[in-house]
Amino acid sequence: MPSVLYILVIYGREAADVETMRTLFAGHEERLRHLFIYDNSLLPHTPPQGVARYVHDPSNGGLGRAYNTACSYAEAEGYEWLLLLDQDTTFPADAIDKYERAIATHPETNMIAPRHMVNGDKYLSPTRYRMKTSHLQDSTLTGTVAFKDACPINSGLLVSVKSFIQAGGYDEPVWLDFSDIRFIEKYRKHYNTFYVMPDLICRQNYSGLDTDPEKVYRRFCIYLQCAAAFPRDSWTDTLALTITTLRPTLSHTIRQRTLCYLKAYFKSGIVHC
Repeated sequence: MPSVLYILVIYGREAADVETMRTLFAGHEERLRHLFIYDNSLLPHTPPQGVARYVHDPSNGGLGRAYNTACSYAEAEGYEWLLLLDQDTTFPADAIDKYERAIATHPETNMIAPRHMVNGDKYLSPTRYRMKTSHLQDSTLTGTVAFKDACPINSGLLVSVKSFIQAGGYDEPVWLDFSDIRFIEKYRKHYNTFYVMPDLICRQNYSGLDTDPEKVYRRFCIYLQCAAAFPRDSWTDTLALTITTLRPTLSHTIRQRTLCYLKAYFKSGIVHC
């Protein structure tokens, strides 16, 4: 069976307590020896016994740095696949078996994705990207899917090491929001399709559903920072990012009845030529 390195990115929590860890590896504890944990917390945590590697990054380098670091490790250790994970995904009990089955039955593909649901019955991934963002949908495509029709999110994405390297990895300045969109933009220059497993549905704790005003504002500033760092190859990229980020800016401004979101938007540097 092709070897898989599981890369779990955590922040502010013990790895053993996060939803991804508790659900994906339940009944598959022997796979922990192939688990790479990248901890973006200010203070280190104690990793589960027997993991392949634990890296503590108190500077919070983000998802891109974590995935790139894990890929370098995977290449050096001879792994063929990377399974990208965040800490907020709930997997069904047989998820690992379904990943392995997909690898075996679809040797032509270099990227395999589950489907993600959020907010009850809406699909978060894979969905069509418009204006540098995705939108919740009532249904998703499955099987072999063209990137022009839909794209996946980071968590649960299984990528061959060789294709990850060929695509150039993640852009680390786009360290959280938009990181998957940027990676797929680079990836699709080399590959036209990916495979969506019809029988694997995950649940995502979508950060966009937070309601605490202070948390929402801090999270929004990170969103703007990542958007400002997104590379622009043409004026259409600038237009897409400007419109995409303006919409939540106005929405938060009206809902929270404060101008701090508009101030953050114009200070972010997103609007430029």
